[in-house]
Amino acid sequence: MIYKFIDSNGAEITVNSLSSLEALVESETVKENTKVKAGLRGKWTAANNIEELKDIFNKKMEVVEEPDPPQEDIKSFITKEEPIEQEVIPEPIKQEVIVEKIQPIIKNEKVPANTFENEHINKENLKNDKEITDSYDDRFESLNFFFVIKNCYKKYFDFNGRASRTEFWYFWIFGWFTTVFLTTLFFYVSKNLIWILVIFIVATTIPWVALTARRLHDLNKSGWYQLVPVIVGVLTRIPVPMIGILFSILQTIIAIYLWILYASRGTDGRNKYGEYPLKFKK
Repeated sequence: MIYKFIDSNGAEITVNSLSSLEALVESETVKENTKVKAGLRGKWTAANNIEELKDIFNKKMEVVEEPDPPQEDIKSFITKEEPIEQEVIPEPIKQEVIVEKIQPIIKNEKVPANTFENEHINKENLKNDKEITDSYDDRFESLNFFFVIKNCYKKYFDFNGRASRTEFWYFWIFGWFTTVFLTTLFFYVSKNLIWILVIFIVATTIPWVALTARRLHDLNKSGWYQLVPVIVGVLTRIPVPMIGILFSILQTIIAIYLWILYASRGTDGRNKYGEYPLKFKK
């Protein structure tokens, strides 16, 4: 699991594992009152409220009692010889160490994470942090329009798994424009074309319902959500004007909420309905 914390400068920092966060606590980079969040959807809280970090903070609060220095008697104090202080000659700084640390900076190369203070953050952590801050969908392969249409009909009765936003909207555009086109032909060309329109609507209804269920699964929600407006729509037929109006308003609100869901990005990674529906770019 990833963790985020806000450092002393107010910057939001991401670490890729609990062990990295524990190391930051040990080095006092993360303190008790530092704001920390577990996962992308967690809530900000003080670091000492994170269950996994409580033991570390408790250990740091324990005071180790140092033994009292041995008491000397008067005789030993008088006869004690003062130690001769020797001049400490500093060792010469090795030129090779300086060159090794500065040379990558001169060449505009990436300095390894363990060269300076950030010994806990390795290259893999930096790579994962970059992936989190990048646009999520840009890391996945794009879908071909005709492939999506073919795949939706191929999954005619498939109500399992997940579907991305691209798959949902491509099929919606295909169904909407085809219906408008066939309806136009029916009104302005020939009334006999009504059969083509009816066949298309019947043939498209089931894969559309299945696709919508998979789209809701991508948001970690049940596919049955799409039936809520239908149920409320039935209740609008109650022969009491005021009740019918209230259910009509409720039906509109639920429909707007569902369309907002359909346009939302799915949950990152795997959820209870399966793996993320798009593939990583190679």
